[in-house]
Amino acid sequence: NLTYFVKRGDNVRIGGAAGDVVLNRNAGLLVGVIVMVLFTYVLSVFVIHQIQRESSVIGALYALGAKKRSLIAHYILLPSLLAFGGGVIGAAAGFSPIGMRSMMADSYSYFSLPVFEPVYPPYLIVYAVVMPPAVSALVNSIVINKRLSQTALSLIKNEQNVKRRSNVKLKGKGFAGVFRTRQLLREMRTSVTVLISMFVSLCLLMLSLDTAALCGNVGLDVSRDTRYSYMYMLKYPEKEVPAGGEAVYAESLSKEKDGYTLDVTVMGIDEDNPYFDVRAKAGKTLVTAGKSVAERYGVRAGDKLILTDGANDMDYAFTVTDVCGYSAALTVFMDIDSMRELFGKEPGYYNCLLSDGPLDIEAGRIYSVTAKEDAERSARVFTELMSGMVIALTGASVVIFFTVMFLMQSVMIDRSSYGIALIKVFGFRASEVRSLYLDGNVFLTAAGAIVFIPAAKLLMDAVFPSFVPNVACGINLTIPLYCYILVFGGIMAVYLIINALLMRKITGITPARILKNRE
Repeated sequence: NLTYFVKRGDNVRIGGAAGDVVLNRNAGLLVGVIVMVLFTYVLSVFVIHQIQRESSVIGALYALGAKKRSLIAHYILLPSLLAFGGGVIGAAAGFSPIGMRSMMADSYSYFSLPVFEPVYPPYLIVYAVVMPPAVSALVNSIVINKRLSQTALSLIKNEQNVKRRSNVKLKGKGFAGVFRTRQLLREMRTSVTVLISMFVSLCLLMLSLDTAALCGNVGLDVSRDTRYSYMYMLKYPEKEVPAGGEAVYAESLSKEKDGYTLDVTVMGIDEDNPYFDVRAKAGKTLVTAGKSVAERYGVRAGDKLILTDGANDMDYAFTVTDVCGYSAALTVFMDIDSMRELFGKEPGYYNCLLSDGPLDIEAGRIYSVTAKEDAERSARVFTELMSGMVIALTGASVVIFFTVMFLMQSVMIDRSSYGIALIKVFGFRASEVRSLYLDGNVFLTAAGAIVFIPAAKLLMDAVFPSFVPNVACGINLTIPLYCYILVFGGIMAVYLIINALLMRKITGITPARILKNRE
């Protein structure tokens, strides 16, 4: 009565639960490093700003014999302590019973798993507690070293290095345009940091959108391409096809990629099969690949596709004659007579029936019955499992972009406070001050969004298949055009909110600063 045999090494379901967690772990480790470096660089900008304000004091300390390494150690101490504290808090939250329960909730709800005892891997503790302060100390020491390499006299006089880019001659613009351009050139470090944070945030957002797109498209593909109402897999098919049934011959082979072996169904069909819009050519080595197979394994018409029969330890080399639009499962289609000949079956053999309604078949002959509703319900499981990850990544991307942009713009206002106070003395109104110091960034933000939105999408589309190598479906990551428009609109909305918050800070800068800072 044996109808199907799978070796343990070829059964992807045995390690499916662990594989899902491993993929989430690897993605989390990578994202954590990127975000840590970004925020460390943001902290270094604040430290540089503090050094500029205390320049005369630092110069005096140099004149009294203080060593540069001592000052570097002083200025990297606080960022490193902040990073260490954040790492400890994050590790405690993640390793807490509530944190572990929330992170494993999806796996427990989807897979049949026992309740595991918590473990505390040493590498993860080092990653959470040691890596943040180490990265903070490294990045800050590199950034601070150049600033503290000036002579004691230049530090006492608070001399600023005038970059050549800020002396670029600008013609054909009015006063406001020239001023905004020079302001951007002077604050190049801040602008670059904002652009980098925008790109990192968009990568996280696009990873979230790709996850949502994959889950949504799987459901749509299954609903669209599953045209039959019932599929009967048979142990002992009758010689005569039951009334209302469409005979199909199906074999389950497999293909390995990225360390994971996935099942690929070879479906033998007649030329006039009403449930598949496919015209399979006759030939024992000719197949028409479904769109999901083409997406997963990167095959096109004319390519060779090698599939493995693990039970009989045999490989089959097929030539892909065409790619059809079927995306409901990893499936390739053959002419049913050619497939019978290839697998040594007698003429008229079939092992699968498709129908629009229930068929009158003896229960002992049936291996399994799959209704269209069952297939659609299974496809919706992807969305339910990944909804938490989608929300978390979207929230993280918004928080990162908002935080970095607000902090960088705030530092820029602090550095320009003397100039802002001065032009207020000359009678400039608040709206004009905003136009000079803030409105110039709108072009930078808009241009960065226009460039980085498609760039982040292309990058995430390229790496996304490596995050889901154990999922037996195509990689359809298409998102509607309006999603790109919404992302752009969201970026500009965040910019406007930050502008409104910074205007309050500009309003608080008074002309009295001119008298306090005059020589």
